Amino acid sequence: MLRSHGGKHPEGVKYDFSVPLNPLGTPEVLVKLFEEAIRLKMYARYPDYEYNELRNAIAEFYDVKAENIVILNGAAEGINLALSCLKPELLIVFEPTFGDHRQLAYELRIPIISISYREYENKFELDLEAVENLAKHIKARALILFSNPNNPTGVYIELDAIKNVVELFEKSIVIVDEAFVELCEDCSTALHIANDYENLLVLRSLTKTFAVPGLRLGFLYTNNEKVLNILDACRQPWNVNSIATYAFSKALMFRGSELKKFIESSKHIVATERNFMVKGFSELGIRVYESHAPYILLMHRECTAKEAIKALTTLGIYVRDASTFPYLTPYHVRVAVKLKEENIHLIEAYKVIGIR
Repeated sequence: MLRSHGGKHPEGVKYDFSVPLNPLGTPEVLVKLFEEAIRLKMYARYPDYEYNELRNAIAEFYDVKAENIVILNGAAEGINLALSCLKPELLIVFEPTFGDHRQLAYELRIPIISISYREYENKFELDLEAVENLAKHIKARALILFSNPNNPTGVYIELDAIKNVVELFEKSIVIVDEAFVELCEDCSTALHIANDYENLLVLRSLTKTFAVPGLRLGFLYTNNEKVLNILDACRQPWNVNSIATYAFSKALMFRGSELKKFIESSKHIVATERNFMVKGFSELGIRVYESHAPYILLMHRECTAKEAIKALTTLGIYVRDASTFPYLTPYHVRVAVKLKEENIHLIEAYKVIGIR
């Protein structure tokens, strides 16, 4: 297998920092609805193929149009559908970034142009100059992809910059993957501008926000009716299970105010704990990159990622080897932001092992 993701830790690991999820876990309102769905034996029924109730609930919660939504089995399905069904002549990717897009593009024989983020001592930035230069020379019908906040660097691209990219590539499709935007305290969503551009697709994941990676639920939003019809026709029937459909339909529509309070509280905790971790790792002499997400990219100065992971695993801790991301080095790791006790445990483990 060529895929490399977090969450597949060795046996004996107690603290898994390889998967960035909401550190508060799953909200109780959703847990109760999952249990209710089991009692009602929703697993014995097919979900509504058109997901009308779920699309209406998402539209109500996020203040968007239900008819512009395609329900997804996690945001990752949206990227696969776009590559497979929109059949772009070219894939342009801002990297490093998460995803299986590269392997799929190879299989579909879609050429790839990779644009690297500019790296500074403690942060990454979008290279708008490179984007503008590329736009002048691209004639092909392209698919442009980036995550915001970016995974794994944590960099956040302001809406004005996104508008710039969308307008520069007006004859292509721009996909903004916002899997972590709801856990970012100072980030705005591209959903706010999606109705203004027919070549903009926004991907959202409920997996990360509500800490339910096993249920796989997300959605795609676009104002482009042709693209909507293609992707909706192309997705697998019943791509989201009945339990997730039932619970999220009820929660988003009828308990939305509770979930919004939960999200606001989560944003604050992520920001507070991330700052704590940044300070702790910086004091150890480890290079820490500025992040707007529930994870931090680190660069060890002496210890490779593989060496660090091997040592940390002996203490029951697992972090994400980030050397597999394009443009990163064997010394890069990504660590998820968790609650205080776990974060202290990670930093103390770094001290004990002497990772620099």
